[in-house]
Amino acid sequence: MKRLSLLLLLALLGMTPSASSFADADEIVVVVNQANPVRAAGRDTLRPIFQTTRTEWYGKSAVPVNLPEDSPQRQRFDMAVLGLDPEGVARYWIDRKIRGGERPPRKVPTASAVLRAVGEEAGGIGYVAASDLNPTVKVIARIRDGQVVPP
Repeated sequence: MKRLSLLLLLALLGMTPSASSFADADEIVVVVNQANPVRAAGRDTLRPIFQTTRTEWYGKSAVPVNLPEDSPQRQRFDMAVLGLDPEGVARYWIDRKIRGGERPPRKVPTASAVLRAVGEEAGGIGYVAASDLNPTVKVIARIRDGQVVPP
């Protein structure tokens, strides 16, 4: 609704937004602790970390942090990185629980909680909207148009 109102306002003013102006607002960034030496990560690296099949990386315990299931950023992240919609993610974790696999990533309620958790944990990794980014973490990937791309 907010976006539609903005578009209507811009149309009334005779202005047209560029595609990139909305892309930046919709972009998700994958972040790690500042001490993490990794500079970039692709889907093949991120997927096993967030499915908890890879529990260690760069010599530290991987500590993935998720937003709640109903978060739009979580749903877009899961689709781009895991290739799963919310129902598929739920089925995946039920199956893992039945089979005795690792537990799901830690879940926190807000982007600021993701940034805090990742900033405090050497192996921390999470994601937030680009607009929520702060200097306590570093970006190792971006999610644009449903694709994982380098920072």
